[in-house]
Amino acid sequence: MNKRNRAIFISVAALVVLACACPGASALPGGDQPPATFAPLSTIPPVATLEPEVPANALLSDDFSSDNGEFEVYDGDTGSAGYKDGIYFVRSESDPWEWGRSTTEFSDASIEVDIAMAEGPANDNAGLGIICRLVEDANGDIDGYLLAISADAYYYIGHIVAGDISAIVDWTSSSAINQSGATNRVKASCIGSELTIEVNGEVLGTATAPAGGPTSGAIAFTVTSYESQNGEPVTEGHFDNLIVSTP
Repeated sequence: MNKRNRAIFISVAALVVLACACPGASALPGGDQPPATFAPLSTIPPVATLEPEVPANALLSDDFSSDNGEFEVYDGDTGSAGYKDGIYFVRSESDPWEWGRSTTEFSDASIEVDIAMAEGPANDNAGLGIICRLVEDANGDIDGYLLAISADAYYYIGHIVAGDISAIVDWTSSSAINQSGATNRVKASCIGSELTIEVNGEVLGTATAPAGGPTSGAIAFTVTSYESQNGEPVTEGHFDNLIVSTP
């Protein structure tokens, strides 16, 4: 299956109109999105993080020092994903959220990983996150749940059905999120019907998964730019020090 088809999922929720210096700003593609903050891209390097201790209840841990076959590697029309320099990367070069998935599937689990935007829009209007319970059909459409942050300090919980994403918890700002290229420790918990996003040790949002959604599936890392129409379609996210654990 062509990775271009597998990469695309768009929002059916209301589009957010971003503020800009000119009148008549139009909504951007790519789904629900945080308001733009027009700060320049930080030149501060990502915050160094210590490798976390792997707990006894861990189902999977990975420091991405080598390609062990757990996460997919590809280079497609809309982006790419793979291993380099001791991290796993996902790169989106178009409107859609681009994603790279695991081989192993999980049911009730917490997914904890370091996330940093290595490249993205100058105003930090980009999304980076985790998909849990990802289920893919023969056409490359996916179901699952998206728990994400933005590089301008917003968080989000969404429901993906047949490749379309809608907000359960819409983009909400939080001072707990490090901005621009700084590293954030993000924990996405999908346990029973409860979905929780935690960033840098602080619980930011919880939601109830809609009835009928998937109860198990792969995990994936995912990124997008919300500035494609403004000539900045590229976002690359780096993911490191993964721990997947049971409740």
